[in-house]
Amino acid sequence: MEQAEEKSLRRRRNRQQIRSLLIEFEKSELTVKDFCNQHAISPANFHKWKSRYKSNERGKKKTLGFATVDVVSSSTSLFAEVKGIRIYQPVSASFLKELLK
Repeated sequence: MEQAEEKSLRRRRNRQQIRSLLIEFEKSELTVKDFCNQHAISPANFHKWKSRYKSNERGKKKTLGFATVDVVSSSTSLFAEVKGIRIYQPVSASFLKELLK
């Protein structure tokens, strides 16, 4: 019986509600514990939401795109150096891309 009452007290929030709660938390000067108590959120859920939704808004940590490749001209005919790997002959762009993964 108690368990049924607990489930009825639980509240599901959509993405927009979660994002607005996270923004409200950042504007407030409350601790996580106090904020969660005021809004009936478990601290575990709050931290899960924070890691899931805020990392996407602040910019992706994993950047996609071009990487810097230094092309060096020398007598040993070094073609390029990527992450400490020296390449002594011309290679395709897809090969260089695979090296960066």
